[in-house]
Amino acid sequence: MFLANTRKRNADKTFGHDRIAKGDYTVYEIAKESDGQEAKERTLADVPVDDDALILVHGFNNDFDRVSAAYLEFEKKIRKAGFLGQVIGFTWPSYGVWSEYLGDKEQAEFACFSFLNFLLAYRPLLGTRKLHLNAHSMGAHLIIQALSNYSIVAAIPAIGTGGVLIDQISLFAPDVDADILEKNEDGNHAAVETRRLTTYFSRNDKVLSLSEIFNHGPRLGLEGAEHPARVPPNAYQVDCTTLIYDHSGYRDQANVMADLAAVLAGEDPEDIDGRREEDGKNSFAIGPEEEEEDESSD
Repeated sequence: MFLANTRKRNADKTFGHDRIAKGDYTVYEIAKESDGQEAKERTLADVPVDDDALILVHGFNNDFDRVSAAYLEFEKKIRKAGFLGQVIGFTWPSYGVWSEYLGDKEQAEFACFSFLNFLLAYRPLLGTRKLHLNAHSMGAHLIIQALSNYSIVAAIPAIGTGGVLIDQISLFAPDVDADILEKNEDGNHAAVETRRLTTYFSRNDKVLSLSEIFNHGPRLGLEGAEHPARVPPNAYQVDCTTLIYDHSGYRDQANVMADLAAVLAGEDPEDIDGRREEDGKNSFAIGPEEEEEDESSD
């Protein structure tokens, strides 16, 4: 697997939380979980461009060894679900500890310029092939910031098939405000740059429950869109509450990965197997239906 990396390499060839210059990135190739010593430096020219591609962006509290393991596991599972294109990772210098939530947020915002530069360099190489993004947790904050900046700066020429930079954006447990997709918000600007944006959320996410308290407001990955009627026409959401009880458990659920593979294949949202329509604009659920509470008295 290839990685676009914004972590500074240490003298012992490991990667910590030190970052390289703003806007820069380095390409590496990995074959197994490691702290970076196994990573081989490559160039953008080495990254395959003969098929569709999916870029993964991790969330906060992730050391390099945890990221490398998660990305390699994700690649296996999305291939098993039916996606056969390239899977590429993007890694930013998370501190890798719970206590550095704000520090990680600043690191992600710093890295969004590198992420955008990587996109703008890699996307033209794909030609008519499709480029997709999947971001988890704080990774959603990173890509939304990057794509919002791209969308707002009209001086940047449009690239990508059909006039959009990204074909499918999928967000697992996005740690962003629940109203971020509404008019004039960053997520609304970002949605202009994709054919479709799909949010996967679970009300059982205890990590985002804490984030909600910390950020003094609802999170998109915990409760879904605050006002579904106000999201863009190309923004969809999938309620995974009866399947997901863990903040990072989406890739471990075959139902979720099958749904994602269908999204990447460009299937119509209403026709994806296993979905049922929910109340609210562009809203679906997957997994067992929630049991209604019996309000009758004994």
